Amino acid sequence: MLYGVLLAQVCLYYTAFPNDHRLLKLAVLLELVLETIQTAMFTHDLFRALTLGFDNPLLVNEVGTLWFSVALMTGLIAVVTQVFYCYRAAVFTKSKYAVALIAMLSIAQFGSATAVAMRTRAAGHLSNILGTKPSMITIGIWGASDISCDTTTAVIMVYYLKKRDTGFQETHNIIKRLIRLTIETGFVTASFAVFAMVLAYIPGHPPYYQISILIMEKLYSNSMLSALNSWMRVMSNSPS
Repeated sequence: MLYGVLLAQVCLYYTAFPNDHRLLKLAVLLELVLETIQTAMFTHDLFRALTLGFDNPLLVNEVGTLWFSVALMTGLIAVVTQVFYCYRAAVFTKSKYAVALIAMLSIAQFGSATAVAMRTRAAGHLSNILGTKPSMITIGIWGASDISCDTTTAVIMVYYLKKRDTGFQETHNIIKRLIRLTIETGFVTASFAVFAMVLAYIPGHPPYYQISILIMEKLYSNSMLSALNSWMRVMSNSPS
């Protein structure tokens, strides 16, 4: 469902902004390619586990390509989205410190996601992923850096957007809509990261957190497209 929403948003973006910067168009294309690869790989594993493995419950517990399609691809798609937010923060804030902070948190998120992917691959079975203390620490670092990056980005953007509010009605309406969009997108991705952390640390450590991470990864790409496509709504609703 979220992949379908992404396809619709990509079509809408390329139709509405044919003259947008080439790097932004490439970023959107990269997100679409990564999401397509991830969806195809996860569908393959799901079909293998629930169809081919109908009479072999042990297949459901095998990692397969989930180390790549869930952990690594989520980190990669998240870092592409966070780089976009970093670029947007650079445009709005003109602050190298704010950009550097967001960039460092994004790099930490991607590095820890890669570490989780490697540990998931080495585990072999989903039930073994959370069986060791290093794995729990690595997942904790990933979740903390991800939540910190999204929250910090939202706080910085809201702070600098409020500073740009001149008080004129037209400017105030645009700033207000941008602030609302920033809070909404930052809250959605950060809340799912928190949810994944909670699922990872519940007693017994079942691999339910994988589903939350999978949804979170789709939310990242959709939030990026939503931020780009929101300019149509912002400008169309502003007084002429």
